[in-house]
Amino acid sequence: MSFSGDRDYRDSLLRSHFADDSEAGDSRNSFAQDRLNDSPRKPLDQVATGPLQPFTIDGSNLKGSGSLLSIFKSSIRIYFHQQQTNSTSRLWPKLKPFLRRTLSRHLRFSNFVLYLVIGCLSILGLIHVVGNVLDALEVRLPDSIDWVLSHWGQAGELTEGFGQWPTDATGDVHPVQCHSHNDYWRSVPLYAAVHAGCTSVEADVWLIDNELYVGHKRDALTADRTLINLYISPLLDLIGKQNPPDKHQSDEDYSPRLPQDLPFNGVFDVDPTQTFVLLIDFKTSGPALWPQLDAQLTPFRKKGYLTFFNGTGIVERPITIVVTGNAPFDLLTANDTYRDVFFDAPLHELADLSSPWPNPNRAQDSTRGHVQPKPDPPASNIVEGRVSTTSTMLEDRSQGRPGTLTFNNASIYSPFNSYYASTSFTKSIGHVWGSRLTQKQLQLIRGHIRGAHQRGLRVRYWSLPQWPIGLRNHVWHILIREGVDMLSVDDLRDATGRDWRRKKGLWN
Repeated sequence: MSFSGDRDYRDSLLRSHFADDSEAGDSRNSFAQDRLNDSPRKPLDQVATGPLQPFTIDGSNLKGSGSLLSIFKSSIRIYFHQQQTNSTSRLWPKLKPFLRRTLSRHLRFSNFVLYLVIGCLSILGLIHVVGNVLDALEVRLPDSIDWVLSHWGQAGELTEGFGQWPTDATGDVHPVQCHSHNDYWRSVPLYAAVHAGCTSVEADVWLIDNELYVGHKRDALTADRTLINLYISPLLDLIGKQNPPDKHQSDEDYSPRLPQDLPFNGVFDVDPTQTFVLLIDFKTSGPALWPQLDAQLTPFRKKGYLTFFNGTGIVERPITIVVTGNAPFDLLTANDTYRDVFFDAPLHELADLSSPWPNPNRAQDSTRGHVQPKPDPPASNIVEGRVSTTSTMLEDRSQGRPGTLTFNNASIYSPFNSYYASTSFTKSIGHVWGSRLTQKQLQLIRGHIRGAHQRGLRVRYWSLPQWPIGLRNHVWHILIREGVDMLSVDDLRDATGRDWRRKKGLWN
């Protein structure tokens, strides 16, 4: 910027300063006019070049011209403006080439990165397109193996009839020791539990007009939801598919297999020796319901599918029938030489608390977690130890509890007449506070398990805590660790398809 430009800028500042002071009067105006007249402007070619001198004000000019502080501020403002203008004009010619070179390098690097990314994406896209083309050609021009795989088991092919095995119904299902509590509530009763791998299901049965209906409450019963429709017929069909007739035998050599002949395949193809438990909860009078149930089990009995007691021991078969609730224990044990229906013993009456473990976190007993049958008394003694009850007494009992009246004689329960030993977790163990079981509760659980295993019975608790999910999973983990044989669950997916030991939250 030229000197004349600086002078004009300075004069404009002075002019604005002196014009704003209305109180100075005519003396200020005369001062400004004299100041401008004393400094006549010279032509541009006559201005001497050289460093710009700072603007100074002598004392004679201060008379009647405003405050000294205002003039000083204006002088400082003019000085810094001149310095900034001169320094910029001197530095820009030097900075311009440097900035141009720097920007050029950055542009070249950015272009390189951009071209590199575009090239990589183009190569990946080309590979993807080529792969799709090759896949399409492979589908249109399959080899012999591809042809067999795509046409396996289809009609008209050599592999017709190879599409499935006779026992494919549960081919990929691995059995798990879980009990489907209130199984009839599921969208697909029985089959949902089998698909999840559960080896036990529960059905609440009501006797109404000589028919056995399945449901939780009387007002929820429907005409189609019967024990035969929901459980007996489907199990007959499922076990029949798992045991197809032997087509390699001639008609004269073929004879139906009897219970004492070759063993049958169970529900699960992965483990055909695993029995499947149908737990029937008597919701109405036991003596009246008993003969109806016995009659409806006849198809199982004729085919030899039922686990039975032959007078000396237990012969395990694909289906095991267990009764609970108002089931009459005296009618169940009336036959001393044969029975194919077993009882659900009261677990809380079998507790052995004589020797609690000093260290609850370490197993102190070899029978924990294993069924250890204790030598049982003869069947005749068991019958003699039973208390004979009348129908009236049985009908007066509340539903959902073991249908037997005894003198608290736990020795009457054995593998010859009972299969499970069950009780309500909430009533027998109590509520779980603080998300952890107390030592007293742990000792009681161990006493239950020990007492049941000494009699050869399988331990099962119902009414387990369901929420929070972390508490439920903790209780599941403790029960399995301590030796519970059958875990009663409502959520089949969590119990059989997930590692619930790692889930400790409220909802998952």
